[in-house]
Amino acid sequence: MNSHPSGRLGDMSGRTAVVSGASSGIGLAILRRFLEAGATVHGLARRGHLIEEQARDAAPGADRLHHHSVDVGDPEAVRDWARRFSGPVDTLVCAAGTNIPERRLAQLTPPVWDSMLATNLSGTFYLLHALLPRLREARGDVVVLSSVAGAWPDHTGPAYQAAKAGLLGLARGAGMDEYGNGIRVCTILPGIVNTPILDDRPEPPPQELRDLFVQPQDIAEACLAAITLPKRACVAEMTVVASALQSMGNTQAATPALPRAATGEPRSAGRPGLP
Repeated sequence: MNSHPSGRLGDMSGRTAVVSGASSGIGLAILRRFLEAGATVHGLARRGHLIEEQARDAAPGADRLHHHSVDVGDPEAVRDWARRFSGPVDTLVCAAGTNIPERRLAQLTPPVWDSMLATNLSGTFYLLHALLPRLREARGDVVVLSSVAGAWPDHTGPAYQAAKAGLLGLARGAGMDEYGNGIRVCTILPGIVNTPILDDRPEPPPQELRDLFVQPQDIAEACLAAITLPKRACVAEMTVVASALQSMGNTQAATPALPRAATGEPRSAGRPGLP
């Protein structure tokens, strides 16, 4: 099976994708962009009905959007869904993720830790394991949504950071195991993204900063580019940060200072984008 029917960058005509975490944020943006690019998309979320409500307009009149209520952190639920699900899959995007306000080490409890890792890390493995035969058959693409928090310390909390670091390791190992079967694995590591998960911060950032953050549609475009690149090339890892606020290694601030360029004040002679 050819997982790249059109062979054109940005064109997903004839492809079938599964996207987790598809009811909001990055997952929803990716699902919508895939629909616009011509794919048939199966969106997974605990509140699956929200997918239909928020994405139908991305492919009006087309029977290419399907939603499924699945908790990806529950291995039995994922296994049962995969057994019922029929048809090919050539693209898997694992974008399900969550965080909590009480995220400091001293605030975490074993049940909270287990729950965070189940959604943010294990859910990706459960889906990849369940769909691996179909991905092999299609010589398909897998995209894992990690975070700069998996590579650099920040204020997202130890449980979130551990899960995102685990995703990076999982994706690297999966890529090594499966490239011989024609499967490309891409890990996207976003910096600060303007998604509803920000509302779970102890102090949510103000709107004037959110406007400068990476937007979910930016990550969706990056994802689309990676999976429609000619098959001979693989974007193994991609870090996407907010141009005005972050650079590699400068990602630790929970709520960065608003850059002077955005306020009309002259920049200092120091590091760009910082007061």
